Amino acid sequence: MKKTTIIAAIASAAMLLAACEKVPDTVPVDGTPEASGAAVSDPAVTDSATEAAKADATAADITAAVMAEIELMSPVEKTAENIGAFYDTDTAAVTDMSVFICGSGAYPDELAVFRFADADSAKTGAESVQKRLDSQLALYKDYTPDEVYKLEEAVIIQKDTWVIFTACSDNARAKEIIEGLI
Repeated sequence: MKKTTIIAAIASAAMLLAACEKVPDTVPVDGTPEASGAAVSDPAVTDSATEAAKADATAADITAAVMAEIELMSPVEKTAENIGAFYDTDTAAVTDMSVFICGSGAYPDELAVFRFADADSAKTGAESVQKRLDSQLALYKDYTPDEVYKLEEAVIIQKDTWVIFTACSDNARAKEIIEGLI
């Protein structure tokens, strides 16, 4: 069941990414698009389509897109019922979430995507994520110092009602993927 959910999420992310690609301009030799029935890409239409695709992204789409390119060590999905052990977040204010944390605890790998009901809740959520990062830094500094770079280079993104945290082997690439979807 879990594999089916992950596969479906990856497929959704792939379709979403494909929808975001810009259509190249096509103009026939005589310079008039109507002559051959060729379509000309209108940047305004392409940009609005990209914005619509971004608006439709779910938390699961974002985690699936990141995890399709970047390996998280022993990822275990967390739910609203058990997220309280990791984040001091008001789950009643969360409208969408997808969280993966290293199940063994041996690695600091983590990807948490929260969408809150409003900007104030998102601000509080970002503070909760920062507290989580600070706690993980203190823990892993002595536990697995070779893995601390993942936390030192971790990314917290707060945009509109989104709050996203990534601590992985390639935080810069994860950030690019995430920003392309929100």
